[in-house]
Amino acid sequence: MSGPFLSTSARSRRRGRRPLTILAGVVAVLAALAAAFGIVAFLERDAIPRGTTIGGVDVGGMDEDAARAALQREAEQQLTGRILLAADGGSMTTNGAELRATPLIDEALAAALDAGATDRVLARLGVRDGPELSLSYRLAPVPAAELANRIDARFGDPPKDAEVVIADDEIRVEESRTGTAVDRGALRRGLRTLPAEVRLDVVAAGPVVTTEEAEAAAARIERLLEQPRRVRAGDAEATLTPQRLRALVRTERSDGGLAVSLDPKGLGASLRIRLAEKEVPARDADFAVNARRARVVPSKPGLTLDLERISRSLTSNLASTVHRAQFVKSPPAFTTEQAEALEIEELVSEFTTYYQCCQPRVTNIKRAAELLDGTIVRPRTAFSLNEALGKRTVENGFVSAPQIFAGRLEDAVGGGISQIATTLYNAAFFAGVKLVAHQAHQFYISRYPMGREATVSWGGPELIFRNDWPAAILMKLNASDSGVTVRFYSRKLGRRVETTTGEPYG
Repeated sequence: MSGPFLSTSARSRRRGRRPLTILAGVVAVLAALAAAFGIVAFLERDAIPRGTTIGGVDVGGMDEDAARAALQREAEQQLTGRILLAADGGSMTTNGAELRATPLIDEALAAALDAGATDRVLARLGVRDGPELSLSYRLAPVPAAELANRIDARFGDPPKDAEVVIADDEIRVEESRTGTAVDRGALRRGLRTLPAEVRLDVVAAGPVVTTEEAEAAAARIERLLEQPRRVRAGDAEATLTPQRLRALVRTERSDGGLAVSLDPKGLGASLRIRLAEKEVPARDADFAVNARRARVVPSKPGLTLDLERISRSLTSNLASTVHRAQFVKSPPAFTTEQAEALEIEELVSEFTTYYQCCQPRVTNIKRAAELLDGTIVRPRTAFSLNEALGKRTVENGFVSAPQIFAGRLEDAVGGGISQIATTLYNAAFFAGVKLVAHQAHQFYISRYPMGREATVSWGGPELIFRNDWPAAILMKLNASDSGVTVRFYSRKLGRRVETTTGEPYG
């Protein structure tokens, strides 16, 4: 009995389907693996690869915020840990807090999160561990330099710069000497991770100024002092003798060498004996006022001797005995722009009180008005009459005159100043500014308005008001033989002051 008969073509078709089935199975397996790979990569995309350590802290599998918190805790402990600095001649210690070290946590996390998808999947499956990364710190420059200086003082031998000694009868050079010092670059690199120990590398340290550089500077000085040097400005001329130049000459380290210069203060004093008339002082901005308005008088820059350029010419152009004076613009201390920003534009208040001519107290009133005239009270600042006038003394232009003390009149230097206080108080009152402190006289004085008067004395009582408006106040005072007037200039800004006087009491 024979089996079923298969034709040759049927057998060929069966054999052809087997490789296709195997290939389809392989593709399916690969697709499944790819899908699993993608799922694992997706789940791990925001996490740090498993097995990753930063500065010895296991942060594998953590998200960025959790890892940052863990590293911050580790850094806080690390900052106080002792770091041994070892050298051949002994050791010393420091720590991260002393160096004001800052942990570079973001940089370390960025490096940890930079892993590719394949590395993340392999780490998740345990086939491969994540990387071991260090946690570095940024050292504050000043504490790091101070530490290097302490190391040099302990283990180094400082080099000696060459010097030029200028004596009355000679110019000589003291030679340089090579020393030793810590390798500062190696020290910073060694401390970068705040390890438990750093081996110090003490190396040769050469001088900043060599003997050859000092000898070159000495030769320049000798040539400078060979003959007088003249500085001209137009038809004026100042002469610097060798003796004067010897007293002015200086040497200082510059760009790794030794620069020769002249003392600017002494040079200016020497040149201005003949050239002062060629200088033009800067003019500060000011205010011009009339009965109702105030306007800014513009500032103007001045011209002053450019002592740095003159010194450079004298010490560099040694072949020339005549040098042209150089000038530089000198800025005003109070500019037009600064004055305009104060918004002082118009009269906002004024007050006048009167007195009899020619009494000693009038001398004090005029002196106080002179000292106060032109005072500017800037916005949101307080004005104190005692601070503005200072202690009343004969040296400051005040004389002895009657003043109230313990209910009676007694002579004292500066007597009569209370009339300034009362006039100023009323001007501030009608300007509408905040009156901080004032005190009435011990008895009524008829030349003052009833209920609106103030006294002042060194050490108290005080007269203080505060400019609580956005514009500044310019105080202008004028004291004649018969009365004193105080005017406040600013911007009215909608201020309006009204007053009524009631019946006296007490």
